[in-house]
Amino acid sequence: MKKRMMTLALLGLLTGCSAAPTALHYYSLDAELPQSNSVTAQPRHQLVLRPVALSGQLDRMSLVYQLEGKELHFAEYHRWAGSLDAQLNQLTLNGLSSRLPGWVVRQDGARKGPVLTISVERFQGRHDGRALLSGRWRLLTEEGVVLRDVPFQQERVLPADGYGALVDELGQGWQLLLDQIAADVRTCS
Repeated sequence: MKKRMMTLALLGLLTGCSAAPTALHYYSLDAELPQSNSVTAQPRHQLVLRPVALSGQLDRMSLVYQLEGKELHFAEYHRWAGSLDAQLNQLTLNGLSSRLPGWVVRQDGARKGPVLTISVERFQGRHDGRALLSGRWRLLTEEGVVLRDVPFQQERVLPADGYGALVDELGQGWQLLLDQIAADVRTCS
């Protein structure tokens, strides 16, 4: 009888633990759009933006977190609200459009003007409380001649624990990258 009571108690405990709902959390990389000026500059240049390319480990809905060593954890209950590449494409289009007055930034397959490609290797958190961003961007002529080929790498300290802080820091890192790209695009034109 005592054995049966222990078995029922254990079964009840396991059932209670498994019945606890696990909530999904969704994150987006929304950026505040700068205040638009009433004066609109006439476009003098065009920049063709190719889709952002993600490494295979980033091409998923889950946020990525690097444990000690080279082990990666995919946070199944902490996900991007939409595909990461689509969010980065939209941030890049909006960010460069606002940073490059007098330029038209296009993603529609246009072929006239310099071409920007961005490939992302890391866009993740790390066990020591840092956000990691790395990859490479290239600026090419219409004919495919490389004007700039720039690797980027950032390690940003998270101001707080949690995936929300990680997403905020990754977003700020991306905005910093866009500042650098826009400055270089202006000097190459």
